[in-house]
Amino acid sequence: MNAAGAKNIAKLVLGTAQFGLNYGISNQRGQLQLPEVQTILLEAKKAGITTLDTAAAYGNSEQTIKQAISASGAHFKIISKYPPNKPELTIKQAFESSLEQLGVDNLYGYLLHSYSSYSSDPAIIEQLLALKTKGKVQKIGISLYHPAEAEKLLNQNAPIDIVQLPYSIFDRRFEQILPELQKRGIETHVRSVYLQGLYFMQPDQLPEHLAPVADKITTLQQLAANYNLPVGAVSLGFALANSNINNIVIGIESLQTLQENISYCDLEFPKELLSELQQLREDNEDIILPYKWPTP
Repeated sequence: MNAAGAKNIAKLVLGTAQFGLNYGISNQRGQLQLPEVQTILLEAKKAGITTLDTAAAYGNSEQTIKQAISASGAHFKIISKYPPNKPELTIKQAFESSLEQLGVDNLYGYLLHSYSSYSSDPAIIEQLLALKTKGKVQKIGISLYHPAEAEKLLNQNAPIDIVQLPYSIFDRRFEQILPELQKRGIETHVRSVYLQGLYFMQPDQLPEHLAPVADKITTLQQLAANYNLPVGAVSLGFALANSNINNIVIGIESLQTLQENISYCDLEFPKELLSELQQLREDNEDIILPYKWPTP
């Protein structure tokens, strides 16, 4: 692993939705089982990945992480999230539940999983700050879907440390606001760099609601082939090339996909390719926002 590769790996955050759910449009294997999770955590730690991203809403992901860490001895900084569908829980109650499920005394980060939790009650930030003041969490923040949400947080000078947001070759909606987030010292964690695996699918086998981007997926896959790079390396490299992004949350379906992500970090990403990828921007939110996809 060269120095650039090690620097890239340090930016990776291991997403754990697949530890507790059958997650991802191209996921053929379903939810990961505990023995493989243990192996994945050991491999991630060995490679230099230091942080896990989870959430109360990710099925039994938090409990699986606790069991896997206990068995493997591989410890990580952990980010979890306040559930968006349980408004009856206070931040303190949900946070303490996550600590118990994870088997830890504190977290690196605790985020609101939904911007609506903040917009409906901006004072909820005070509850997050209380956890930070007590030393129970190092950084607080919010998971976002739309640039307007980030703009409102900035305009209101919300005292947050982290935002998590979608970003990929197709989904570039946040690009204009990323520099300001960096200027304010807010960590930017991006997710969905593979758009739930859409970039790996065969263009002629897309479901009807995604068919409008078949040509762009064909172009992406052809560009990757032209530069002799895997599609995954192009997708991850696109995000790594943006200096206004601090961390990239990667979801994995197996030990093999983790190893592939690690190997991508060591590959050189040509500037000419970055320029060619600009043409693939997609603004149709029905395509770039998976929560708008029809339920199978």
